[in-house]
Amino acid sequence: MLWQSKQKKLKRTLYQKFVEWLKRYLPAEILAITGALVIGGLAHIIFQNGAVTALAGTWGENIGFYGKILYEDIRKRKQKDERITFIGMLKVLRGIIVEFGAGEYLDSFVIRPGAMYVFPKLLGSTFWGLLVGKLTADITFYLPTVISYELKKKYLKD
Repeated sequence: MLWQSKQKKLKRTLYQKFVEWLKRYLPAEILAITGALVIGGLAHIIFQNGAVTALAGTWGENIGFYGKILYEDIRKRKQKDERITFIGMLKVLRGIIVEFGAGEYLDSFVIRPGAMYVFPKLLGSTFWGLLVGKLTADITFYLPTVISYELKKKYLKD
């Protein structure tokens, strides 16, 4: 009976964590997908070069994703401090580096551009290739990111 109670509590906790992660990352992901497809698509139309398309898609995604994350973190910091301060901005940037640094390093410079280069060629479609490349790279990005997010919440109390 005690084991079943612990299992239910663990399931409830994991469910709550999953909902928290979705609230944090899903809106940013929607903007990231938009950025990847729009900027990557424009680069493809203009340059007709797979490498340029892959890099543009990667950076378009980063702009959408981190723009939303940064906006939300600054908004939360402002609620906490009542105004935006230099120290408050440094704390926001520290939190973003702690949360995303490990996952982002390989993601932006190796995995995501590689996936966004390979999949359009494999699928014969820039749109679907960028989308599949983006989603494939997300798998390797989110594992260290979610772990870092949880550690950040635990150790960076301010």
